Amino acid sequence: MTSGLKKELPILRKKEKGKKDGRRERGIAIKKTSAALFFVLIVSFISAGSEAAASWPQEREDEVKAVKPAADRIGQAYLIQFKEDFFHLLTSPREWQGPDIMNLAAIFGTGTVFFTLDQDIFNWVAERRSSFSQDLARIFTKAGDGAWLLGFCGTLYGLGEIFKKPHWRRTALLSLESLAISSASVASLKFLIGRSRPHAWEGSQSFHPFSTSSRYTSFPSGHACAAFSVAASIAGESKSRSIDILVYSVATLAAVARVHDEAHWASDVLVGSALGYFIGRGVVNLHRQEKRRFSFQVYPLKEGLAASFCFSLD
Repeated sequence: MTSGLKKELPILRKKEKGKKDGRRERGIAIKKTSAALFFVLIVSFISAGSEAAASWPQEREDEVKAVKPAADRIGQAYLIQFKEDFFHLLTSPREWQGPDIMNLAAIFGTGTVFFTLDQDIFNWVAERRSSFSQDLARIFTKAGDGAWLLGFCGTLYGLGEIFKKPHWRRTALLSLESLAISSASVASLKFLIGRSRPHAWEGSQSFHPFSTSSRYTSFPSGHACAAFSVAASIAGESKSRSIDILVYSVATLAAVARVHDEAHWASDVLVGSALGYFIGRGVVNLHRQEKRRFSFQVYPLKEGLAASFCFSLD
């Protein structure tokens, strides 16, 4: 009996080793495939963007856009501004040009890579989770919580009122606007896509469209989107590089905390962060009147590609 067990143990060990080697090889294959897919996607979209660039209208570098200054007080003017900005952002994709297509390509390509590696990233994070990291995650996840961000916007607006700082009030109102638009966008996408959360234990590729269960509202990350929408609004209105670094660092930590807490997959956080960033920057840019600092264009010629770069120090 004992000798039989001794003979079976080496066989079991070989099988277990074979399984581990198989998993390792599959992981390497997935990473190579994902990298190749990302490269193909980027090249294809760059080609499309280059072809579309040939028809771009040439714009003067000192061109000034006619924009309406952002409201710095809550009132009828702000409500009208909110409505106009919301519909402008909603319909903006029809006005996308080469650079916008290339931005979308970068997000789509990177998101695809992350999607194929979501389970591996989840396992890697889970193996390194500790009580200290859990304490930090509980703190930073609040930076993406809607209630906390709403309180932050209210506090900033109040301080601007007390200290007679119209710029603070304007930043608070633009942040509030970005937060509201990003929240509505995320809620719609969550309902339409219905991706299962990591703690639902159904895997990274389980989808239940049109589900109202919180277990199936993983994509995209609402916390990441909210954090980056407010961060982008603040950075867009700020003239301090230190503030820019601070707000984006806090937003990044809030997004990472959602992966750490098994609330989202990595691709959920990536897309949510990108969505929030572009919404925040879009809202700010709708009310920014400034000269074009630089322009960069790539367009095809018969002999190959040509590029033009303009930079202004004014």
